[in-house]
Amino acid sequence: MRLNQHQKITLAVFIVLTLSFVGVIFSAALVRGMANSASSKYQISLKDYPPTATPFQPNAFANILEDGTIELLPQPVHTPTPVPVISEDQLPDRQMNILLLGADDFAANGFRTDVIMLLSLNPKHHSVSLISFPRDLYVTIPGYWSNRINSVWGLGGFDLLADTFEVNFGIHPQYYMMVNYNGFRDVVNSLDGIDVVVTQELQDSCGRDASGWCIIKPGTVHMDGDMALWYSRSRQTSSDFDRNRRAQEVVKAIFTKAMNLNMLPKLPELYGLYREYIDTNVQLLDILPYLPLATEVMKTGNINQYAVGPEVVSNWITAEGAMVLIPNYYGISEILSEALYLNE
Repeated sequence: MRLNQHQKITLAVFIVLTLSFVGVIFSAALVRGMANSASSKYQISLKDYPPTATPFQPNAFANILEDGTIELLPQPVHTPTPVPVISEDQLPDRQMNILLLGADDFAANGFRTDVIMLLSLNPKHHSVSLISFPRDLYVTIPGYWSNRINSVWGLGGFDLLADTFEVNFGIHPQYYMMVNYNGFRDVVNSLDGIDVVVTQELQDSCGRDASGWCIIKPGTVHMDGDMALWYSRSRQTSSDFDRNRRAQEVVKAIFTKAMNLNMLPKLPELYGLYREYIDTNVQLLDILPYLPLATEVMKTGNINQYAVGPEVVSNWITAEGAMVLIPNYYGISEILSEALYLNE
């Protein structure tokens, strides 16, 4: 079927927006707050997580011995708190909630979705909300034992993950977009690179310099696919919180470049990347009504970002010695209430 000019533009916009939306999932996702100033107690500045290494701290049910090993102590079994289900009537009109997922390999048996975000499109409020969930969050999995949330997809795909979200957080997402990490370089390169506004200096090992060491200074830095991937995922000299702050900087750069790009000449390349690297149940007709919102958000910057961060989780070591995060369901429900506009 041949497409007319209007249909080509529509398809190009859909593909680029999809690629820019899923750009958020190329790194872990704990940081919230794309804005430079906080608008609520749940939204914070990108600069609130400086690049400092922060190792996992064991809970009270373990001792750290002098040689650095961990000695497990008897501990109670984690019992989840029942969570009220958020009904469709509680959600604002025309709100669309999409799970954004990242994995190393779609074809691998039992692969893990190490990046999990909930994207909420809110035409009524002229805004987009993004809530990040840490991969080590210890959740109740319907029909299975409790486990890390990043293991759910490998057990039962999107349906089980959506059910897990409902059981643990009260929200049942209807859509998902999953991207293969391997496609990140090609996506950024297809946009002819991106201009990232770096807010904190980063020094870490890399393969881009003969010395094996790279330094990124604050300011606007043009990055190709390799550099953007390294910048997003580097964590040897910094914390997960810092890494995910950098991921959000990359997200904004991808979105900005995609919305300002002359897309028609790149349509074949973008469509090839879309087909190869993105798995989704979102159809063109599903997303078309939200294109005006995306254009508006590009102009206003009304992107509200949140995370299930250290304020609403507790460190935990399971009987098997696994280090996980126990969710504070009340705190998470407050985040969702604000992000999804449930308190109207």
